[in-house]
Amino acid sequence: MAYRYRRVEQLEHNPMKVQILSKKFVKPLIPTPPNLRNYKISFADEVAPTQNVPVVLYYPAANGNTATASLVSESNQLEKSLEHILTRFYPLAGRYIKQSRVIDCNDQGVEYVVSKVNVQLHDLLGQGVEAEELNQLISCELGAADEVSDPLLAIQVNIFECGGLVVSGCFSHRIADGSTMASFFCGWATVNQAKSTDGICPSFDAASFFPGRGLDKIPMNLPRSMKDADFKSATKMFAFNKKAISTLRAMCHGPRVSSLQLVNAILWKALIGVDRAKHGRSRASFLIQPVNLRGKTNPPLPQHTFGNLWGLATTQVKTGDHMAFQDFVDLLGSSVRKYVKGCENVLSNGEDGYKIVIDPYMEFKKTVSNSQVHFCLFSSWCRFPFYEADFGLGKPIWASVVNMPYKNFVILMDDKKGEGIEAWVHLDAADMPIFEQDGDIIAFATSTKESLQMIDDAFMSKAMAWKLSPTQLNYTKKPKKIVLHHCEREAAAAKRLPIATDPVQTLLRAATLAEGPAASEGAIEIDGDGAFAGGAGGDGGESPLDGAGAEAGGGITTGAGV
Repeated sequence: MAYRYRRVEQLEHNPMKVQILSKKFVKPLIPTPPNLRNYKISFADEVAPTQNVPVVLYYPAANGNTATASLVSESNQLEKSLEHILTRFYPLAGRYIKQSRVIDCNDQGVEYVVSKVNVQLHDLLGQGVEAEELNQLISCELGAADEVSDPLLAIQVNIFECGGLVVSGCFSHRIADGSTMASFFCGWATVNQAKSTDGICPSFDAASFFPGRGLDKIPMNLPRSMKDADFKSATKMFAFNKKAISTLRAMCHGPRVSSLQLVNAILWKALIGVDRAKHGRSRASFLIQPVNLRGKTNPPLPQHTFGNLWGLATTQVKTGDHMAFQDFVDLLGSSVRKYVKGCENVLSNGEDGYKIVIDPYMEFKKTVSNSQVHFCLFSSWCRFPFYEADFGLGKPIWASVVNMPYKNFVILMDDKKGEGIEAWVHLDAADMPIFEQDGDIIAFATSTKESLQMIDDAFMSKAMAWKLSPTQLNYTKKPKKIVLHHCEREAAAAKRLPIATDPVQTLLRAATLAEGPAASEGAIEIDGDGAFAGGAGGDGGESPLDGAGAEAGGGITTGAGV
């Protein structure tokens, strides 16, 4: 323990700095054919807010490996496998044309950045990281989206002093929700390991299910640059562990609800308290929860359907006065169950079915612009398998978001064990101290620092084991070659760029590597639908990926990753 605190003290005098080593655009290995050039977006894509959605995955050094050349070689291999997976997720390499509301799949590429970080990964975790610091680990401005010059995906690979890697992705919300993000990362990780002939083959039929209607986007008013935000935002993570959730469940009676709705009830109740403290009275409060439509319609949408496929469950209270925790649980459980039941008819009732999805958007737009209403948005990423994204480095020890300049916005994620929920609360900076002093938050939530120190303790145990028995990885073996095809066609042949003999120089120079020999003998063709680990089981309710059933007693877990 003393060692950790010495390292924290060092970090306080040596703030985290990120040095960019290289920046380039990575294109699909196989050019997108002309018949797939114009990808039409659905009306659910149309209404998505103009923003990039970030996710950050943290990987400790494999077997204590800290050799710079090996780590840079690993980042090169990630780049090569990115070329392969983009052949399947080809719209991500295109650009959005907002006048015609299509993705021009011109293979302009995704942004790929490699950086060097001047601290060790356990320093970052051990100190209870501030969300604002995490923004250095992503390569995009969150509001820089929807212009023809904006990439639809930006990847950043961050190399820490200890040999740990942090891989982040920023996805344009115009064509991706949390499920699509998770599908991409798990597919990319599988390709990078080249360990399976099963792969994720996304479906691009969203616009045929939900044809574009020229709808306006949700007005979240995120500036293109964080510097231009008209208020100071604050983001903190509050963890609700297994014990806290069990205690909350024991406080309830009536129909069983998911762990997610128990946590949402505590958070909403606390945020209403903050609003009351600010205005000196209770106001009407309006809560939006995106609900993943995959697996909830009849007929069901394919599990790996690409794009935004979520509706909005809305819950309202005229005043939060005299409302107990049980009241919030009942309201949230009822509204989500009702909305999920209605989703069965989205594809089978024609225009009336579409209204099930569209009408809540219209209500959302009207409410968010009403300054007399307290408005909250809770987006669940629970059960999205980000912790299954193993690139060959082991599974991530943590997954996070970053600071986003929003008010009363919460992103909820599974913890590492899948037993608890981590709530990333985004508020006006002046509201955060009031929220932190709420009695229920104090009683049931663990602070960011305490939660991350538990992750750091596990990380340090591994590090000590590696120190006693050091094993350096041998990266001299040649990576397996992979041929990855468009799901819509057969590719004639694929060529793979070789990894340079001096990976450091490769990173520092901008020239494009010469093409290698065609991949043929020994290549692995990834050609299946694939499946995610971490589906429905457990207390968290139904999987947001496939919607295959609810937890015992009728609990429903939302989760669209808006």
